[in-house]
Amino acid sequence: MRDSSAEVSDFEKALRRASTPVDVELSRSLARRAKGPDARMYNMLRYFLGYIDEDFKPVDAPTGKRFRPSMCLMLADAYRSRAKVFEAAIAIELFHNFTLIHDDVEDRDEMRRGKPTVWKLWGVNDAINSGDAQLLLVTERVARAALVPKVGAKLSQALTEAFIEVIEGQHLDFLLATAPIGSEVVNEERYILMTQKKTGALVRVAAEAAGIAAGKDARELAKLRRFGSALGLAFQIADDYASTWSTADETGKDAYSDLREHKRTLPFLLAYSQVKGGEKARLKDLYSKENQLSEPEIREVRSIIDGTDARTYTSARIELYTAQSRTSARSLSVPVETREFLLWLIDVLVPKTAKE
Repeated sequence: MRDSSAEVSDFEKALRRASTPVDVELSRSLARRAKGPDARMYNMLRYFLGYIDEDFKPVDAPTGKRFRPSMCLMLADAYRSRAKVFEAAIAIELFHNFTLIHDDVEDRDEMRRGKPTVWKLWGVNDAINSGDAQLLLVTERVARAALVPKVGAKLSQALTEAFIEVIEGQHLDFLLATAPIGSEVVNEERYILMTQKKTGALVRVAAEAAGIAAGKDARELAKLRRFGSALGLAFQIADDYASTWSTADETGKDAYSDLREHKRTLPFLLAYSQVKGGEKARLKDLYSKENQLSEPEIREVRSIIDGTDARTYTSARIELYTAQSRTSARSLSVPVETREFLLWLIDVLVPKTAKE
C-alpha cells in the first residue's frame, strides 16, 4: 500500500467527499422537520449530529468521518450502485447515532465528541425520546431502501437483521457488565460474540449493502461481510487497547477511561483468566465496585494487568482481525484505488500503536 503524505491526503479528501452528501441529506431532512411545537426534539438530533450548537445555532465545524456510510458509498461507486444504496447509507448513519444517544444515557457519559451529551443538556427523558424518534427515522429510510428495484427487499432485510444484531449485542454487553465476575457469561468468548454484534454488524452491513445494491453474487457478498465484520472487531478491540494502555496525548480522549469505569473489556478478561490468589481477588473486588475507580486504584489495576500477557494477546487479536480485514479487502472485485482506500481506512481506524 502506498503511504506518502500526499496520497494519504488524497484518501482523506475522498473520505470527506463521500461523507458530504450524507451530511447534506441528514442536515436538510432534520432541518425540514425542526419546525412547529416539536422543533426542539429534532434540534436535539441536529445538535448531536453536529449541525447546530446547544443553543440551536448553526455551527461550521467537522461532523466526524461518517466512516460507515462513507465506506458504503465508496464501495458503491466502485460497483456503480451509489443511487441504489444511498438510502441504506443514510439509515446506517442514523441508526449508529441513535445507539450512541441511548448509550450515553445507559453509561451516564457526560461528553461525546468533545461536547455535552443530549441527556446531560436536556435530561434523560428527552434523550430517550429523541433517540426513539431517530430510530423511527431509520425505519423510514429502510422503507425507502426497500423500494429500490430488484434489490430493495434484500437490502432492507440485510439492514434490519444487522440493526437487530446491534441491539442483541447491547443486551450481551449489559450481561457482561452486570453478571458476577467469574460467571459463565463473563469471558473472552462472550466478549467476542458481543463485539461481533454490537460493533461488527454495522460495519459489516455498511460494506455488504453496496454489494447487494449492485446485485453482486454470493461470493462477493461473503467477502464484503468478512471484510466488514473483521474490521469492526479490530476497531473495537483497538479502542479497548487504547483505553487500557494509551495516554490522552496519544488518543485525544480520556486516558484509561475503561479502567476508571471498570469495564469488562478484553484486556481485563484476559488478565483475570490468568491471575491467581490475592491478585485475582483484588481484581474481582475492584471490578465489582459501583463507583468509578480512583487514580491509585487505576494504577493498581494496570499493574496487575501488566503482570500478565494481556497486552501481547490483545495486540495479537487486533493484528489477527486486521489481517483478516485486509485479506478480504484485497480479494474484492473492485478497482485498485478502491482497495487501497479500504486498506488506508483500516489503518486509520485501527491505530498502529494498538498493533505493536
